[in-house]
Amino acid sequence: MLETRERLINDWKNFGINVFEESIWSSSVQSDCLPKVREFLSSNGFKYVDISIVRPPDNSSERMKFRTHYDENNQCFSTNYGISIPALSNNLKLTVGLEQAIENQECQDKTLRIINTLRLIFGVPVARELMLVTHFNSENFENAGVSSELGYASPFDIQSLNFYDEIEFSKLRNVPIDALILLDKAFQQKFPKERFVLMWVSFEAIINSIYVSDSNGGKRVKYFKEELKSNIVNDEVYRLFKLRCTVFKESKFEHKQFDEENWSLYAALQLAIMEDCPQRAAFLRGYEKTIIERS
Repeated sequence: MLETRERLINDWKNFGINVFEESIWSSSVQSDCLPKVREFLSSNGFKYVDISIVRPPDNSSERMKFRTHYDENNQCFSTNYGISIPALSNNLKLTVGLEQAIENQECQDKTLRIINTLRLIFGVPVARELMLVTHFNSENFENAGVSSELGYASPFDIQSLNFYDEIEFSKLRNVPIDALILLDKAFQQKFPKERFVLMWVSFEAIINSIYVSDSNGGKRVKYFKEELKSNIVNDEVYRLFKLRCTVFKESKFEHKQFDEENWSLYAALQLAIMEDCPQRAAFLRGYEKTIIERS
């Protein structure tokens, strides 16, 4: 592996390539299929790319993961732990050359573009799951460390629990299980943008279950403006809808603090799952106050 790194550094150094990202993915692709993959990448203009098959000789190689836990005082902690990569397992190693790296991304844009293109053309198992990521340059290629899984601190990790007076008497509506499955997946996401997408789809499913007729937008207005009688929340939900359109139709995540949007959508979800009761009215007042303070 070190010989390959040194070769790529020497081959690409005259083209302004200063940073290298080496990612390893569990894969079903075999060595005799790699020429087709290389030809595909070359014919589609992908430069400074190297692919190969790697198989660890034993179980000593580990992928690093984050997990969150809480102590008896409700303090939140994130710790790293290793998961062994099985000996002799088949993996695709992709190395890309970059002029500069983008910070705070699990994989660089170039890597994501290549991997997901390969998945769509050749099949998803060509690069099924990310195992390891390493960044190196000409100075540290011999001892470059493996990157841990990238994790983000989320407001949901340290959210204060709601144990208000009589909250236990909140009345829930019958929420579709499909919406709850999506919501469960949303809360498991580590990246705010992914969380927003799943939370919004869950939110739409819940709103659609409340009213049979009318358009999606009409149902949102009917619930938040007419039933809850809140222009403030209705306008906020419409703002989130416009953000959703930008995300879904244009794939643009322009808000740098996306968990702020998730927090607002979470409050809208709280209202959506509740029937008419004093607790819903209290949540509504709190949401309105937050919206006004933020504006």
